[in-house]
Order: sequence, then C-alpha cells, then structure tokens
Amino acid sequence: MGGTIVLAGDVGGTKTYLAMYQPSERGFEPLFEARYTTRDYADISALLAAFVAESCQTPQRIVIGVPGPVRQLPVRAVNLPWMIDPEQIKSQLGVAQVDLLNDLQATSYGTLALQKGDLYTLNAGERDAEGNIAVIAAGTGLGEGGLVWAGERHVSIASEGGHSTFSPSSDLEADLGRYLQKQFDHVSWERIVSGPGLASIYDFLCERQPERQSAWMREALTEGDRSNSIANAALEEQCELAGEAMDLFIYLYGCEAGNLALKFMSTGGLYIGGGVAPKIIARLQHGRFMEGFLHKGRMRPALESIPVHVVLNDKTALLGAAYWGAQDT
Repeated sequence: MGGTIVLAGDVGGTKTYLAMYQPSERGFEPLFEARYTTRDYADISALLAAFVAESCQTPQRIVIGVPGPVRQLPVRAVNLPWMIDPEQIKSQLGVAQVDLLNDLQATSYGTLALQKGDLYTLNAGERDAEGNIAVIAAGTGLGEGGLVWAGERHVSIASEGGHSTFSPSSDLEADLGRYLQKQFDHVSWERIVSGPGLASIYDFLCERQPERQSAWMREALTEGDRSNSIANAALEEQCELAGEAMDLFIYLYGCEAGNLALKFMSTGGLYIGGGVAPKIIARLQHGRFMEGFLHKGRMRPALESIPVHVVLNDKTALLGAAYWGAQDT
C-alpha cells in the first residue's frame, strides 16, 4: 500500500485512542484503530510500540495530542507519570518525524474533520469558511483555544484562557465569586465551568439556603463522584436545587463561551468540546447556554451570527492529530 501512513493519537489521563491513517481526498478513515488504558504502560513509547505491533502497519509520521503545554520538550504530561519525549519515540520506533500537539490544539484541528452527525447545533448562525474558530471544553478542567485563518489554512492557537479571572455580572454571581474566594487564592473560570465547578455551584446554593437540600441528596453526595450525582439529579429532575445549580452552570458556561467567541471573533464557529457537554445535552437545549452566550450588550448581533455547536464525537482530538499529520503529506 503506497502513501504516507500517519499514526495519530489522543493521550488522556485515563484512556488513549490511537489510529493509523493514510490521508486521502476521501478524508480520515482509519486503517486500524484501538483504545488503551493509558496507565497500563510504563511510558508513551511502550504504548505506541504495542499499537504498531498490533496494527501490522509501519507509520512514517507520528502526531500525538498530549495533556499538557507543548512549549518545551520533553513534555511532562498532566495527570500522568510520564515525560513525553519526541526524540525517544523516534529512536525506539524508528520513525523520522514525531510531532506533539497540546490536547486542545488537537481538538481544535479535529473540528475541521467532523461530519454533520458529530455535532449538535445550538445556534446555526452564518459560518465563514475562512473565519476564526473558537473551542471551549469543560471536563475535569476548562480548556480554551481555537484556530485562526492564515491565508491558506487554519492554524491552531494554544491558550490557558480557562485560568483567566471569573467575571460576575449579577449579585448572585458576585456572591458565588466571594464564596469561592474563601477557598481559593484566585477564582478562575475553570473553578466554575468544569466538573468540579458544578459541585462548587451546588455547595454555594446549599450554603445560601441549607434547608432546601434534601436528605437523600445529602446522602447521595457522600459516595462516588459528586458532580456526576448532581448532574444526574438535575437531568432526571429529582432535585430542584441540583437543577438550579445545573442551570447556573450552563448559563455561566455560555457567558465564558461568548467571551472566547468575541476574543477570537470566531465567525467560523464556536465548538463546545470536552466531556461535560454531551452528557448534559438535554439541559443545554433549554436555552440557558445561548442566553449567557448572547448576553454581551451591543455585541449581541455579532454573536447571533456565530454558529455554536456541541461536539458529540469523543475522538475529535484523534481526528485533529490525523488532520495535522496530513497537512504536509
């Protein structure tokens, strides 16, 4: 089989997706794909070697999305006891070209390879094919980034925007900020718009009106993941307070997404990635996200024209690594 084969990867703290691609005009159909439990392997080279052996394919290029900043090499992975060194990978696998992308950069590139079924649209807008694209992704933390049009193609911009300072715009939000300031030296958007942030919002509402917390909900929060318990209670309409926490979370998620869309002037679209959004899609449809997104005064008309999509495909970062690998092949 002729042509360059690209090994693309999305390395996460829990799971890793790897695939062999042969870029073509037909798009990104993998020759071979597998999912691994990341911590089952001593390092990235051992994981990649196992995949190459299993796939029976020989890659000419490797592109990996990794959890952590890719400013200086090697990269110390976030939430993993690994140093990820391209030179070590080259040496051990005998591959001439190895590139690392920040995981949100990979997700950003992946938006360019998504199909219609991979997205749920919250706002159709008017897409500019050569416009900038913004990506926001709440999960364990809050990732932000995007793509800018560079004349012939989109190029990713890495960002740590999720750590920028939370900016309340109501008395309730100001009270939430003060509540969190008692716990943290700096209250960032990530402290609120993330899985742990949902639990913080619920705890804040409980402190304001402790009599509203039901006994069964208090008991449910003593076991397992608190954020998941709150989200499930909200989605199943089992707890009014959990529902209010979810609605405030979604509204503030929309507010920060609108901030990011303005900073990028993302006429190419705003994409909501991460693990949280697909799980709460039923609640996102209620309109609170777009209410927060559009709450920008005189800039509302500009934001109304921006397409807003929820990314449903959990392999978007993998597709992004493949997309990047195909650029020079």
